[in-house]
Amino acid sequence: MINRFSIIIPTLNEEKNLGICLQSIINQTYKNFEVVIVDGGSKDRTREIAELYGFQVIKVEKTKPHDVSIAKNRGSDVAEGDILLFLDADMILEPNCLGLLNDYYETPSIVGIACRILPFQGNSIENIMYEMNNILARFSNRIGLHELSYFSCHSYRKNSFIKVGGFREDLNACEDLDLSLRIRRLGKYIVTPKITIWTSPRRLRKWSYGKYLQRYIRFLVQYYFSNRIEDYYDDL
Repeated sequence: MINRFSIIIPTLNEEKNLGICLQSIINQTYKNFEVVIVDGGSKDRTREIAELYGFQVIKVEKTKPHDVSIAKNRGSDVAEGDILLFLDADMILEPNCLGLLNDYYETPSIVGIACRILPFQGNSIENIMYEMNNILARFSNRIGLHELSYFSCHSYRKNSFIKVGGFREDLNACEDLDLSLRIRRLGKYIVTPKITIWTSPRRLRKWSYGKYLQRYIRFLVQYYFSNRIEDYYDDL
């Protein structure tokens, strides 16, 4: 089965990162894809860079410090693919990423897939933190919690995404976690170690390792116990 991928990337002032991300998409061995950039009002060259690559750019109004769910949903509204892949602008794909994802989606019962995430040019501590998180993601998914981890890259069948109503726009964080829990009611949701996506550890570094972990645990506790996230955090 040949699926068409819609790669949706929310952006806000990402001129330093977006070009590398888009080049890794261009370099994919699997070519049946489209890219939708959803920009929240960048003041730099973000939109210009996206347009230089020939990708579609749509604009959304930023209404709160972290409203990425709105951007993702607006991107999915215009997406024409069978599979929705949501990326951050600072992520880099391996050349065979889409091809491997397509192989998984040949199994009709699979409705969503999360990939292994590692820090791009990370130090030893960051590599360990991310790898431990990957292990935790696979373990929690197997026991039906998905997820106790937080670094994520998710893809979904578009028809399943629509059936569950997309991302919750009232959440200030953990929107991927929430959607993955809801969508697994329609089929299998898997976390694969066979596909690696590299991401910038800039947020980890800005907040410091300890404060990042504290915030991460606080978000998970708020979500699982109150089904909402009280805290805001600013996009970088």
